Amino acid sequence: MVAAGAVAPAGAAPSPTALAPAPVGATAADAPSASDLPVFEYRGVITDKESMTYNPTDEFIFPSVFHAGAYLDDPLGEWYLYYAPHDSPGGISLMYADSLEGPWTEYAHNPIVENEWLPFYEHVSHVSSPDVLWDDATDEVLLYFHGENSTTRWATSSDGVTFDDSGVAVTNADGGQGTTETSYARVVEHPDPSSGYRFAMTYMQNRTDNIRRIKVAESVDGKTWDVRPDPLVVPDAATGTNVSGGNLWEWEGQLYVVYHGSTGITFARTLDPTMTQVGPRWELHKASGVGDDVGRVAAPEIVTDGDETYLFYESGDRLGATIAWAQRDPDAVRPPEPGQDPDPLREQCSGAASDEFDGAMLDPARWSVVRAGSARHELADGVLRVPTYPTGVAGASLPLQVVPDGPWEVTTAVSVSPAERFQQGGLLLYRDDANYAKLDLVHGSLGPRLEFIWRQNGTDRNTGFDSVVPPSDLGSTFWLRLASDGSAVQASVSVDGVEFAPWGRTVDVAALGATGVGPFAMRGSATPPEIVASFDWFRWTPTAEEVAACGDDEPAVEVQTATRCLAGRAYVAVTARNEGDAAATVRLVTPFGERTVADVAPGRSAYQSFATRSTSVAAGEATVDVVGPDGAQHGSTSATYDALTCG
Repeated sequence: MVAAGAVAPAGAAPSPTALAPAPVGATAADAPSASDLPVFEYRGVITDKESMTYNPTDEFIFPSVFHAGAYLDDPLGEWYLYYAPHDSPGGISLMYADSLEGPWTEYAHNPIVENEWLPFYEHVSHVSSPDVLWDDATDEVLLYFHGENSTTRWATSSDGVTFDDSGVAVTNADGGQGTTETSYARVVEHPDPSSGYRFAMTYMQNRTDNIRRIKVAESVDGKTWDVRPDPLVVPDAATGTNVSGGNLWEWEGQLYVVYHGSTGITFARTLDPTMTQVGPRWELHKASGVGDDVGRVAAPEIVTDGDETYLFYESGDRLGATIAWAQRDPDAVRPPEPGQDPDPLREQCSGAASDEFDGAMLDPARWSVVRAGSARHELADGVLRVPTYPTGVAGASLPLQVVPDGPWEVTTAVSVSPAERFQQGGLLLYRDDANYAKLDLVHGSLGPRLEFIWRQNGTDRNTGFDSVVPPSDLGSTFWLRLASDGSAVQASVSVDGVEFAPWGRTVDVAALGATGVGPFAMRGSATPPEIVASFDWFRWTPTAEEVAACGDDEPAVEVQTATRCLAGRAYVAVTARNEGDAAATVRLVTPFGERTVADVAPGRSAYQSFATRSTSVAAGEATVDVVGPDGAQHGSTSATYDALTCG
């Protein structure tokens, strides 16, 4: 049995440097990919609110699974499931079963840990977020939980039911100045055997900016902890403002950190044993929207027992959640990651205002220049070269195109190598000299930084979320993108021209009120030497009408169906493979529900296993509707499936 809370160590020496941000693109040919992750299918709810005896707040969160039969002499069941309400009074609770597939029995005397436990602590508003593991050194169960949100605590037990000792593990004071929450901890045996620590903790830290991150702490005895200064995972555009529920998990020899975001999706990122190198963010699991499988997927706990792998998680809205479970479908094909793009650099089709910089001067029909009298940019050999002007934005010459209304996206390839303070080059979104947002590579006071800085009424929004150490594989040429959905602008960066990763926080479109966008370069003053930022092109993502004009082939799909039995129930599985030359949105439709998958890249598949909620299913037909990148319907394809009786 391997659980998310029991990773197998594999070693590399720890790095003394600060944690690096996730690499934007994989560099090794044999590196793991999103397609290596398992596909989980929803199986149901464990904590039925109407039947639970201890249910003070009608919500249950943060499942932790413990293999009691592997460690305890006379357990209540082979498996223990710890969970808790969150709101006052909370209360650490227990269920048990002889199989991970249930049925689960509620412990008769919940809660096993309450919000008042003298002499260890006086009354707190709540205790919640349990996580449990076995300590081989003491032959005891170690329990971690929070109460208040500012304090993560430990407790010990010989039987996993009665806890007789407790103390404080980590508090706000350990997280550094500005920390306001220290909770939702998961603890595992340290994956790096050379670290000198026995245990590693991932926990949620909130700060005064109300942005939640995942941090790392380490311990020799599981009770006294050292907190690393930098976060392991920070929010991005896909996660929303917060990330939490961080857990370590090993799958097919690769270590991952799994977690959820504000968007209600559970993500996975590769992680090295030293817990310093975090890979790209991949979607691991989200609700299908079919039947009862709706709402958030949060606080992931993954357990493998024999050939079966299970995902336990909190399902539903934040303050009305329940514990649900899903099971790996070994026959499933993982859908493509959102954002996979058959034409990431808009080489096959670009918007009408795009510029390849192949003329002798900027086209005045497309471009205007702020402070044109001091402009020294040059076009030669299909490249726009912009000198680093000896000033800030307020004094630089700025070539700009008009920002369109509604959604838009613009991308450029830039080559710049800032080596002295404040040399920089990138993309600028501009209203006036006191109001702009810039995405650039800069040599700051602490060295190179990739930053997306919003200046509003003369004041910069500039924190550790906005100005970040560049990925280790960032070369002298890289790709920058600004994209607006009409409400907010998101910056993205690519190191390979294939995969783009969100960078920094979004900028409010209305608050900025930008009218122009274009390349820029500057160096703050005349002190550092002048260098040049080179831009290979400036391309707008085409509108639906422009895509149609480009003559993209209509997408086509190959549909396959299968019926199978899982846990005694009949399921209808539908796979649709995109055989066209452009990304497409497909809608899988059966009598038992439907699912829409966006941006299915050419050669990739969309998949869904639909639960019939019966032990048998009659022969029938599934339909796949296809929508092309131009938004137009391109017809439907149908395929029959066979009848099946289970059991």
